[in-house]
Amino acid sequence: MSAVENTPVIDVRALSCKSGTNYLLHDVSWQVQRGEHWVVFGLNGSGKTTLLGAVAGFQPYTHGTLRVFGEEYNDENIFRLRQRIGFVSSSFFDKVVSEEAVMNIVLSGLFGSLGVRGVVSDRERVEAQMLLAAFGLAEKCDYPFKMLSKGERQNVLIARALLVRPEILILDEPGTGLDVLAREKTLYMVQQLARETGTAIIYVTHYPEELRPEFDQCLMLRRGRVYKKGATAELFSEENLDNFLQEDIQLHYDTDGNYVLRAEKPSALYDLLQKYKANKQKEVG
Repeated sequence: MSAVENTPVIDVRALSCKSGTNYLLHDVSWQVQRGEHWVVFGLNGSGKTTLLGAVAGFQPYTHGTLRVFGEEYNDENIFRLRQRIGFVSSSFFDKVVSEEAVMNIVLSGLFGSLGVRGVVSDRERVEAQMLLAAFGLAEKCDYPFKMLSKGERQNVLIARALLVRPEILILDEPGTGLDVLAREKTLYMVQQLARETGTAIIYVTHYPEELRPEFDQCLMLRRGRVYKKGATAELFSEENLDNFLQEDIQLHYDTDGNYVLRAEKPSALYDLLQKYKANKQKEVG
């Protein structure tokens, strides 16, 4: 195996990011090899989006080193490296010009930007059309982005990421804000990508039920620090999740082998809702 093949596609060492006096990430180290499938798991505010934004070249960091494909980002290579990374995040929704045509948004992935910055070939345009057709959006190529549903917008951004045949695909909470059917369609698509391509895929979530068996490596973040990392099957035990979430939970599996978590002790909000429901029933009675 060559030195290039041995080089991690993502190599993060002692990385820290600050906002004012607050650490968003603190001393994070993490390596991803070619073709690996990782889930980055943590609650809101754990630093997941900050970390992957840094990996994709969008988030500056304060201390440490970060290399993708063996290179650190600089003014000369940043767009070239971004073209090898597909980054999908709902945070992009606010950055896309709402009047921009769907086709142009997909084509912008060729330039590592959110706008078309160069000449597009006929072949590239045909590939973009094929991707949109695969997501059921063939008839909406010329629609303004703002006219699409949230699920459709998410699929446009995924098509944008796939157009460049990325060596790294980062999916930052792609199921957030989607209805149940749209989320399941997205998860199915991610499963297929993991099974059929040699792309390193990073799936970011705070929902355990979104974890799929294909994502066999896990990085757990809590309050901007690495809690644990390793094989997903080993980290997702009831004891470990109790400690990580700081709440008693029960771990189950559905018929497809996916994770399902339930709290053993109802929350105070749950108790309050149950009392409210009981009182309403008494009033009706």
